[in-house]
Amino acid sequence: MKRGLPVLCVLLGLGSCFSRSQVPAVGSAELHTPLEGYITGLRQHKINGVAAGFATICGVKLNEASHRFAFANDDAGRWKIVPSLPEAYDNLEMDLVGTAEVWKNPAGTVVEEWQAALDVGGFGRTLYCFDTTGRLKALDSTNYQISDDGRTWGMHERWLANADGTFRADIPFEFVGLDDKPISRPKLDEDDKKFESSWGKRPPERITYPELKLPPDLFR
Repeated sequence: MKRGLPVLCVLLGLGSCFSRSQVPAVGSAELHTPLEGYITGLRQHKINGVAAGFATICGVKLNEASHRFAFANDDAGRWKIVPSLPEAYDNLEMDLVGTAEVWKNPAGTVVEEWQAALDVGGFGRTLYCFDTTGRLKALDSTNYQISDDGRTWGMHERWLANADGTFRADIPFEFVGLDDKPISRPKLDEDDKKFESSWGKRPPERITYPELKLPPDLFR
């Protein structure tokens, strides 16, 4: 039985809410999710290759840039700056989670934002690249799903800004595995097919990073 999820939609007109699959409860030893993979990488002081490759669009080398974290874990999605995302994640109070990591250098700003509903298996990662004026230069979005049979797959796109402010698909809609590598279209049930048809495939808006509504001090 799948459960509905009325909250936590991916932003910027990408047209996607999380689909619905039951996963183990927070704290379960069986819990292995895309967000867990990201948090584990932070614990090990590793930089995700997808984020590092994306950051080159902004001319930002993540291992050389200053960075800060923010965390949200309540019904209102209120963000607070934290010194350590793994430590904040270890003290979860509910299954709705938001994380943000911001890297900045004189060439630009990169944001990695996760939105997750751990109890129903919805995980969205969005990478933003902002130029020196704070305007969106590129966006990379992946929405991961954990199927009832335990398979994990994601829907992925990447958009780059044109000189006139419009966006073009640098990586058109594709399915990816937990390792972020392209896979064949997975077997989808009817709910997943509806979700697939509604997700992405539309250019983002040309926003500035204040419109992400993250704590301003993250960008200083």
